[in-house]
Amino acid sequence: MAVNPVCAQVGDLPDTVEVDKVPVLSEVSVMVDYGKLIAGLVLDTETKYEVGAQVVFYNKLVLVGEYGIATLNPRGAYVNADYQSEGSYYRVGLGYKIDMNQKNNFYLGIRYGHSTYSDQGNVRIVSESGIYDTFLYPFEREDIHAQWFEAVLSSERRIWKGLYAGFNLRLRVMIDYDNQAPLDVFSIPGYGRTFDHTVPAANLYIKYSFERF
Repeated sequence: MAVNPVCAQVGDLPDTVEVDKVPVLSEVSVMVDYGKLIAGLVLDTETKYEVGAQVVFYNKLVLVGEYGIATLNPRGAYVNADYQSEGSYYRVGLGYKIDMNQKNNFYLGIRYGHSTYSDQGNVRIVSESGIYDTFLYPFEREDIHAQWFEAVLSSERRIWKGLYAGFNLRLRVMIDYDNQAPLDVFSIPGYGRTFDHTVPAANLYIKYSFERF
C-alpha cells in the first residue's frame, strides 16, 4: 500500500507552534542626566545632578524613579536682593513604552515630584537721598517642601547594545509649595521657578538597559 508523502509530512507537523513570549520583567535600566552636567559646566547660576532607574514589564508597562540634587543661584531673582536655593528631589511615576523599530523607543508617562530644600539671601534697601543707612535684611529658611505632577513624553535611540541616548519633554503642574514671607520662594530644585504653576522643561539622558527579550 502506497503512502502519500504529502500526508506523511503533514502528519509529522507538531500539534502546537512555539511562540516567543515576552518575559514579565523585560528590562531594568539606569539613567544619568548628562544635560544637567553640561549646564553646570557652562552656567554659573546652577549646579544640578540627576540619576534615575526604570523597570519595564511585558516590554510595555514602565515604572520610573528619579533622584536629584541642585543648587540654584538665579540672576535677577528679586530687585535689590540676591537669592539661592538648594536641596534634593525625587520623582516617581508610570509610563507606557512604544517600540518604534529595532533602535528607537517612545514613551508616554506621568510623574509625581517632591522637593525638600532651603533658601537664603540678602535684601538691600538703599536710601535714594542718602540720609539713611542702607537697610540689610538677611534671610535663611530651612526644611521647605514642594510637590507637583508631570506629564512626560520621551524618545530614545539605541547607540550600542543596551546603551541608549534620549530626551524627556515635561509639563510640570504645581500641587503645592510652602509659601514664605516677606520674600517668597523663587526657584525650587527639581521643579523650577514659582512665577507660574505650569512649567515646561526638557532634559537629556544616557541610559543603559539590561534587556531580557
